Amino acid sequence: MNLFIGLLNNAIEKDHDRISYLMLKAEIIAEIELFYMLPYQRRKNDWFPEVMYYHASLDDTQKEVKKMMKRTEWNQINTFLNLKKDLLKKINIQLDQIMEYK
Repeated sequence: MNLFIGLLNNAIEKDHDRISYLMLKAEIIAEIELFYMLPYQRRKNDWFPEVMYYHASLDDTQKEVKKMMKRTEWNQINTFLNLKKDLLKKINIQLDQIMEYK
C-alpha cells in the first residue's frame, strides 16, 4: 500500500512539474515578446498570426467540460455564451445534462 501511495505521489508530482514548466515557459515567452521585441517585430503576421489552430481530441474535450460542470466552473464563465453553446453542440453534450451537474 505504501508503495502504491509513493508511486501515485510521484506521478502527481511529475504532472505538476510539467504544468509548472509550461506556465513558466509561457511567462518567459510573453515577457520576451513584450519587452525585448521592437514594435515592427510584434506586428509581423508570419510571427504572430491572428488565428491559431489547435487540435483537441473529442474525448478529452468532453471529459474536461464535464469536469468543469461538476466543479461549477462552467456556469461561472459568463463570456462567449454563443461559443459555449456551440461547443456543447459539437461535443454532443445536451443542455439538460448541464442541469444534472448543478
